[in-house]
Formats: sequence, C-alpha cells, structure tokens
Amino acid sequence: MNEEPDDAGSRLSETMVARIEIQALGDPACQTQISEAVEPLEGVIEVKIEKGALHVSYDPLATTEKKIEQAVRSTGNTVKAAATDTKTPHPDLPTSANIEKGPAEKTHDDKHS
Repeated sequence: MNEEPDDAGSRLSETMVARIEIQALGDPACQTQISEAVEPLEGVIEVKIEKGALHVSYDPLATTEKKIEQAVRSTGNTVKAAATDTKTPHPDLPTSANIEKGPAEKTHDDKHS
C-alpha cells in the first residue's frame, strides 16, 4: 500500500514547458536580460530561446507559467502569446522510466464490451 502514494507523487513531478512569444526577442541584449530574469525562478529547469520564442522547462509544483510571464514583464518586455504543455522528462532522469511505464498500460481503449 505504501507504493501507491509514491507512484502518484512521481506523476505529479512531470516537467512542463512554457512557450512564450515576446515582442522584442530578436535583440541579443533583450534575450540575455530575459534569460537572467527567468533562470533564477524556483523550479525553472532550462531556459532556451529559439524559433522566435522563449522555451522554459519547469517543475509545475515549484512555479507557474504566470510567474515566468511576470519575470519576463519585469524586464520591460511584452508577452505576445504563451502556451504550456507537458514535456517528456529527459531520458537521463531516473523517474522518466517509471512515469512512462505506469500510464502506458491504461492507454488501451480497444476493450470490447
């Protein structure tokens, strides 16, 4: 019985990814300023700027997309759009195998009634 709470807890630690479009993101000085504002937030795992947007991997139990957007706005920049999605954890994280194996069995909807 002790295993069930541990399994549920591991699913809650799934990494989220926020994709935030920022008005002046093309400016290298602006990119540095935004990265320096977002990286220190608790729960932020990785910050990348590519394909015209800021991509932030984070722990949803430690921070939120709204806090990340606030950090961007604190630099004086305007957020044009934002979206959040789950991200498959990095393969080198030990919990990724546990997360993948647990829900995979439940995905069969081919049962005949």
